[in-house]
Amino acid sequence: MKVAVLGGGNASHTISADLTLKGLTVNMFEMEQFAGNMRTVFETGEIEMSGVAGQGKAKLNMVTSDIAKAVKGVEVIFLPLPGFTIAPYTRLLAPHLEDGQLVVIMPGSLSALEFVTGIRENGCRKNVLVAETGGLPFATRLVAPGKVRTFHIRAVMALATVPGNRCQEAYAKIKAYYPFAPKDTVVETGLAHLTPLLHPVGTLLNAGRIERSHGDFYMYEEGMTPGVVRVAEAVDRERLATGAALGIKLPTGVDMMVESAYGPRGTLWESVNGSLGLTPVKGPDSLSSRYLTEDVPFGLVPWASLGDAVGVPTPTMDALIQIGGAIMGVDCWEHGRNLKRMGLEGLDAKALLVYLERGERLA
Repeated sequence: MKVAVLGGGNASHTISADLTLKGLTVNMFEMEQFAGNMRTVFETGEIEMSGVAGQGKAKLNMVTSDIAKAVKGVEVIFLPLPGFTIAPYTRLLAPHLEDGQLVVIMPGSLSALEFVTGIRENGCRKNVLVAETGGLPFATRLVAPGKVRTFHIRAVMALATVPGNRCQEAYAKIKAYYPFAPKDTVVETGLAHLTPLLHPVGTLLNAGRIERSHGDFYMYEEGMTPGVVRVAEAVDRERLATGAALGIKLPTGVDMMVESAYGPRGTLWESVNGSLGLTPVKGPDSLSSRYLTEDVPFGLVPWASLGDAVGVPTPTMDALIQIGGAIMGVDCWEHGRNLKRMGLEGLDAKALLVYLERGERLA
């Protein structure tokens, strides 16, 4: 199968290498303005992979900054990208998408809804199926130019599409490559994602320590104390109540830790504190980290916005969004993944479910 992997970050490098080593034909794309950050890969066309997910040197089919070349004729387009990149990528991709292509956003946080809305607003009328996952397949890092190391493999990844009734089409196409679990709607991927639950709380409640340490900080080992985790548990209750208002039983934070093989079962603090995959992770090294810039406006904002749509109060999420916005100097409600950007503005719970499941809008 011929696929494209977009972006030049940790996950994009690793998925490009991994899928190549699994026998797929992989085109890797990075925007021209960021291509210098991965000059080695552009020059050699190779990525060396090591760690728990396997090792080897992957020779990619193509490394390019030409989006038309990158996606022409491919069956699947993987977007392992930060949440704030979805809008620019809808503008970039809309003119070049082809009938029958599958777009997979990893991880989701309801970004599939924003992507579908965005490509339509940019004139795309092709029959493109858009999916999202509840996480990334690996915990991974770039350790040198053109070299990645994985240190955790995710046991299961939720997969859903917009509309939800086409998920089996996406699953059939990519099930051989990662441990996907098909879900009915993107609520089950978008609200079943660990990073908005853990990152904003851990970062905001350790803001002084992070700024003072300049990177000498282990958030999960040092920062996720019992008191900090109690705030995450409050976020978790609001998240679960939002799912319940839509008739969807979501996994708890502990369930997600266990299902993804990140931590043992127990209280949320026991699961995080006992995580062999997370506790060795160093960082964030500043308050401009994606732990805030992504996981507040593109993680917590869509969660809280969905809560607003179905009448579920989310005071803890709201407080974290306000504090995060103050630290970043950004109106997260306006610039984040709000109801308008997801194409859900004005829908009540019933109409929202119809749209999520069938892609239809009630008259």
